[in-house]
Amino acid sequence: MENENKPNNRRIIYILAVLLGISLIGNIIQLNKTTSVQGELAEEKSNVDSLTSFKKQLENQFESMTFELDQFKGKNIELDSLLERANTDIAKQKNKIEKLIRENKDIPLLKRQLAEMQAIRDQYRVQIEQLIKENKELRYANVNLTQEVDNLTKTRDVLSEKVELASVLKTENLTVQTLREKGKGKFEVSDKARRVSRIKTVFVIAENKLAKPGQRDIVLRIIKPDGYPLSDPGNGSGTFTKDDGRSSEFTLRKAINYENSREEVVFDWDQIEDLRAGLYITEVYLDGKLMGNYKFNLK
Repeated sequence: MENENKPNNRRIIYILAVLLGISLIGNIIQLNKTTSVQGELAEEKSNVDSLTSFKKQLENQFESMTFELDQFKGKNIELDSLLERANTDIAKQKNKIEKLIRENKDIPLLKRQLAEMQAIRDQYRVQIEQLIKENKELRYANVNLTQEVDNLTKTRDVLSEKVELASVLKTENLTVQTLREKGKGKFEVSDKARRVSRIKTVFVIAENKLAKPGQRDIVLRIIKPDGYPLSDPGNGSGTFTKDDGRSSEFTLRKAINYENSREEVVFDWDQIEDLRAGLYITEVYLDGKLMGNYKFNLK
């Protein structure tokens, strides 16, 4: 009986051993699966963390580039146009990278795309700096041109002033005679106030080739001791405007046709009423400008 039971016992032991081996193999397989799943989960988590970190890096890089470029805004229209193109191209590259992040592309690819975005920024930065340099050179050229124009304007004004001064007509040999009438149109010199009936003013307008030829107005003022000019509207007196814009009375006026050569001018003022004794001043004006004066006394 004992010999019959031994084979059965060995069979049971063998079966148990087989079952134990199968169990061990199953446990090992399950352990490997668990380990593999855990590894995949860890790798996926690491990849997600890397993508999240890269996205943050992308945002920081984009904000930095935008800030860097925006500091050049508002300087001129051409530069603003270039900055607008730069921001547009950088934003397109950023959107491309964000799409790759959503598609869970590998980090090396994303880094290459980020480097390309930086290269776009660098290319525009070179263009910006070149444009700024050209604008500075243009401003310097404009400043120099403005200075040259100012200098030319000043030179022209000085020359114009010199020409204007040179073209001014001048009087020469201004003399005044106080005369009394002896009768039959004859006169003789007298310095007695009550006897003087005519004041004769003679002068020469000098030759001036730079002066504008044509009709010129000459005004004579004979100022009495009381400071007022001799005046008689019936004898040709009136008012005129001086070169400073002020209006003043004159004694006599005469128009001449000046032809750039010496010309003698004579004024005869016939006085009806008796003159007062004292200092008299004769002034000659041409085109409103004082050209000369002469002082004389009557007793």
